[in-house]
Amino acid sequence: MGKKGHVLLADDNKLVVKVTSSILEQAGYEVDVAWDGIEAAVMAFSLLPDLMILDIEMPKIKGYQVCRLLKEDQLTSWMPVIVLTGREHQSDMFWGLKAGADAYITKGFKPEHLLDKVDELLSQSGEYEEQKVLSRKRKKEVSEDYVIDKITDLLDRKLYETTILNDIASLSGSLQDFPETVNSVFEILEKLFNYNEGSLLFLAEQELYLYANHSCSRETLEELAEETMRTAIGYAWQVSDASLIERVILNEDRVDGTSPEKQPKPAYVHIPLTAHKTVIGVLVVSGPPTPAFRRDAPVILNLVSNELTMILDNARLYEGAKRMAITDGLTKIYNHRFFQELFEKEFKRASRYNTTFSLIMLDIDLFKRLNDTYGHLYGDEILKDMASLVKGCLRTMDILARYGGEEFAILLPETDLEDAVLTADRIRMAVENHDFPPSKGKAVGVTVSQGVTSFPSSGIEKRSDIVAKADAALYEAKEAGRNCVRFRA
Repeated sequence: MGKKGHVLLADDNKLVVKVTSSILEQAGYEVDVAWDGIEAAVMAFSLLPDLMILDIEMPKIKGYQVCRLLKEDQLTSWMPVIVLTGREHQSDMFWGLKAGADAYITKGFKPEHLLDKVDELLSQSGEYEEQKVLSRKRKKEVSEDYVIDKITDLLDRKLYETTILNDIASLSGSLQDFPETVNSVFEILEKLFNYNEGSLLFLAEQELYLYANHSCSRETLEELAEETMRTAIGYAWQVSDASLIERVILNEDRVDGTSPEKQPKPAYVHIPLTAHKTVIGVLVVSGPPTPAFRRDAPVILNLVSNELTMILDNARLYEGAKRMAITDGLTKIYNHRFFQELFEKEFKRASRYNTTFSLIMLDIDLFKRLNDTYGHLYGDEILKDMASLVKGCLRTMDILARYGGEEFAILLPETDLEDAVLTADRIRMAVENHDFPPSKGKAVGVTVSQGVTSFPSSGIEKRSDIVAKADAALYEAKEAGRNCVRFRA
């Protein structure tokens, strides 16, 4: 071996080989030559040189296919590769670097340029010395058939990986709701490897999505939730009360209430979702504790981690932007504009199908006095607390919005006047009995007045007539001394 190292030169141009070999040998390198792509790969595996110089355009297989093969194999992945490109073929550089080449040089290079690049790469390869020594202990003679089989396997795997990534990437163009995007991600993973359940926790939002790939118990999902939160803590996630984390079960029809029979403890595999160098979430899958699951799941999850992060992060940002457009910034409930859209839809639906709905207009009593006495920041806390309290008194299908200032609107689909009045009175009592945050150590009592009406009812021809009736009833409640409910039939 030359005192400076061993170089394998692969090129089918005799003039290039003669000139390049001469430059390298005069500089103290030992040089071996391969004249086509298959020979280059065979010699690379058999000789394990310190560095390889590889022409892109060669007979049998192209240089970038050889480069990709070497970089994908543990025996040769450490080996520095320089690709030779023609000046007129800019795509050569692209494919060479895509295949994992460490550097490229255009033909017609100056000798000192080549030697500088060779010296630079060999000086950097010192960090792979241990891997190089281990490879040379395992060095073996290989045949052309061996190389062709390796290339075929590599192409099959790359096709498989590309297909997976294309399936994942297809989600980026769909403007689904965020839970639907998460559901689609787990459905695609289901096609790639066998797993039992999956979970996704977004750290800042403290939202946990759970997906049952097969029928399972709530106890099983809860164990997965706990494992997911333990995993997140490992990424410096902090939560004051894990029981307050919002859980969303994506396919609840697969979840029953029975405890599972005695089964082996599942294996868990996870990937962090990293965007802008920050872990924004963790994705966890559970599966049978088999060698196949432990082998396949991490490989596939790591393969798709970047694409998954991009898609889920974009979906999260889209959902956030959409949420900001329809919600009140302070109370996090629907804003006035979006409420009017929902109100219009409910009015048209009720008119068309002859169904009933009710409207409650709610006003915080003496709110101006609260602001003047305790300050507007305290008033904001009351509004936020009020929104949460009222929401807790309603059904999932009911619609709560901040109508303006200290006034709230509540739309109750499929609800007649009698039931709406009962709901309003339940809200009134909940507010009256609620301990709102004290100000300067003093307890603060808060009450509300409400006006209720329903549709259909007499005198209503358009949507604004419903609001006018509820407003009139609210005015009556104020006049009656506040902290009460009045209605207009």
